[in-house]
Formats: sequence, structure tokens, C-alpha cells
Amino acid sequence: MKKNLFSILGVLLFTLLFLPAAQADELEQSIDAHGGLEIFRSYGTLEYDQTFDLTGKFNLTNHQLIDLSSRKVLITSDTYKLGFDGQEAWIEPNMEALGVPPRFYASTPFYFFGLPFLFADPGVNAEPLGTKELNGKEYNVVKFTYDKGVGDTSDDDYIAYFDKETNRLEVLSYIVTYPPLMQGKSKEELERHAAVYEEWQEVGGLLVPKKLSFYEWKDENLGEESHGTMVFENVSLMGKRPEPSTFTKPEGGEIDNSHIVQ
Repeated sequence: MKKNLFSILGVLLFTLLFLPAAQADELEQSIDAHGGLEIFRSYGTLEYDQTFDLTGKFNLTNHQLIDLSSRKVLITSDTYKLGFDGQEAWIEPNMEALGVPPRFYASTPFYFFGLPFLFADPGVNAEPLGTKELNGKEYNVVKFTYDKGVGDTSDDDYIAYFDKETNRLEVLSYIVTYPPLMQGKSKEELERHAAVYEEWQEVGGLLVPKKLSFYEWKDENLGEESHGTMVFENVSLMGKRPEPSTFTKPEGGEIDNSHIVQ
């Protein structure tokens, strides 16, 4: 009995020490392939020009400024100004200026831009799913979920497909659980979507997105046609953080509380 117990413990110890290590390394390897977490976290300010074209729904072109430490955001265009001060999202001249909830949009482009680095944030959980094939190519696949209360949409999940050769992030399958966009559906009823990272660019020692395209996602496969793109240009990274007052709501700004479930 004692011998069997030692054998079982030996197998368990081997499993804990060796098998999950390779799986747990997948995110770390991807982050390293994109320049490394140390370099990413050494920057205080991120800026870029961004175009988000969702076919038949909206086309937004603007300039975005992000405090990488606090994750505060300022988005400006010729027709609107949108900000997130760490607590509240505001917009001017009015709530209808975007065609999408301002609070949701305030952080969405940056989140797609900041991956895979943002998967290393506190409150993010990684579940390795092994190797999967997509469009004839094999990927290392990891599912990411969030602790309750992390962000406005902690029920979101992302399934990331990492290129087995380069370790770069290539495809994301995801659901959106922002309350106004769920249209009364339960999480189980929501359609999954996918983002394909098509072009990358090197900025400040980091490999960051230049273009990604959006697809429907069914039965663990991409839809046939892209239904939108997101493009990042004129990207700059600086060590110094922006002045906190940069993100303060102007006198005429309207606050968006659409994330609060009534």
C-alpha cells in the first residue's frame, strides 16, 4: 500500500513539475516573441491613429492616447472627444456621436492592440487547450477568462491561437458581454467572433499590431468573409506618463453609464 502511494505521489509530482510547465509557458513565450513584458511595462504613454471599420455598422477614425499604467484613455477626432479617467467614461458633444457606447469603445481598440501583453494583467486566468488545427495550420491554444469584477465585462473570454513556430498571436475567438451589446441574450446564447492579426509592426522594441480583421466564428472555424478591420498607424511609445488632467471630463462632456446593469 505504501509502495503504491509513493508511486502515485511520484507520478503526480512528475506531472506537476514537468507537464504543465510547457503549457504554462505558452503565454510567456508569446509575450517574449512580441518583445517582452519588461519592455512593455517600461513605457508610460502609448499613442496611435486608429481606424475601426465594422462593415454596415460604423467607421471610426481617430487619435488615441493611453496611460499604460492607469489605463486612462483620451480619444480625439474632428467631431468628438472621448475619455476614460479611470472611473468614468465621458464624451462630447453628445452620446450619439459614435454609434456605439462610448465607455465600451474607450478601451476596446487598446485591448486588441495591447495583446498578448494584457493577458498578463492581474485577474486574468489562462487555461491551456493544447494544440488545435485551423485552416490547415496547427496552433498552441490558450483560453483566457477573468476574475469577477475585472473590468466592465469580466464574463468575456478569449481563446488565443499562437503560431507554433513564431509564438506570435495570430487568431482570437471571443465573446462580448458588455450589457447593452448583449441585447438581452444570456452568455450561452451569444455569438462568438474572431479577430485575425494580419499585419504587425515593430515600435520601440515591441511587435505590435498594424492590422487585424474580424470574422464570425462557428464550430471553431473562421467565417468565409471579413466583416470589419482595425488599423493602427503612427504608433509611438514613451517612457513618461501623460499628465492626469489630460483625461479630465470637460465641462460639456456627458458621462456614459451604460455598463451598469439596471
